[in-house]
Amino acid sequence: MTETLQKQETDRVRDGTEYLDDFQPRIMDWSAAKIFATKNLKIAVRYPANFLVWGVLPLLWFAPFILMATALAGPETSTHFTELSGFGDFVQFSVIGWFVFMYLDNSIWGIGNNFRWEQFSGTLEPLFTAPVPRISILLGAAFSDSIQGTLQAIIMLCFAMAIFGVNYAITAIAPTIIILLIMVFALYGFGFMVAGLILVFKDPSVLTQLISESTYMLSPIQYPVQALPRSAQAIAYIVPTTIGIITIREIAINGTMNLLTFIQSIGALGILALIFWGIGMASFKWAEKWTKQRGHMGGF
Repeated sequence: MTETLQKQETDRVRDGTEYLDDFQPRIMDWSAAKIFATKNLKIAVRYPANFLVWGVLPLLWFAPFILMATALAGPETSTHFTELSGFGDFVQFSVIGWFVFMYLDNSIWGIGNNFRWEQFSGTLEPLFTAPVPRISILLGAAFSDSIQGTLQAIIMLCFAMAIFGVNYAITAIAPTIIILLIMVFALYGFGFMVAGLILVFKDPSVLTQLISESTYMLSPIQYPVQALPRSAQAIAYIVPTTIGIITIREIAINGTMNLLTFIQSIGALGILALIFWGIGMASFKWAEKWTKQRGHMGGF
């Protein structure tokens, strides 16, 4: 009898039911986030050529703008652009904008599309029945997208520096990393909101494209914020990449950093992070509840 009970206990532990018996709800499960991120990265590195494409493709996006500007204003800049932006080299100005924009582009398309891919694979419903906090799944997707986005941005920057001959201050590396970390943290909330849209609308490619193009227009990537209409300038500062681009551009091009301005930028990004996380998590929870009530989780 004792041997039978011991065998049943062993089988129960082997089947993982002991974990479920002792399971306690948690706000965050870092192990689950790590596993989800690792899974996404393994899929990504399965096709090594993608790494090259990630870095080269953005060059094809913004090279026409640079070539057109060079044809109109010469190899460096125009007087009006210098007066408006405070910078004397349009190419140097533009490359930094695209470098930072890679992170926004990944936050819009990456996190939400992770759930779309799970839906295509038929694993979305099992994923949402797992006894882990949803924030773990969201952050796992966000971490993998951030790593891929960073590789993409670095490859793009290196190619742009080699092709267009632009250079930046080496002292900007540490401040840039700090700004990017806070900015990416704020963008996670933005990505969570898009993930909620995926659950509700299933394939909101048109809506996602609208968000992407709108944020691209508002962010000072190819032109300074001052070029926008006054009403649009105020809206532009709601997008975290606007503050990130302006701060990084100032440090990387000029090679100097105003400590007070830098601290103000960090504070502003921190506030935006809190706002976007609040909106993003609330939107995602509502979308999950709405989808489950209608039995649409695995639908197309």
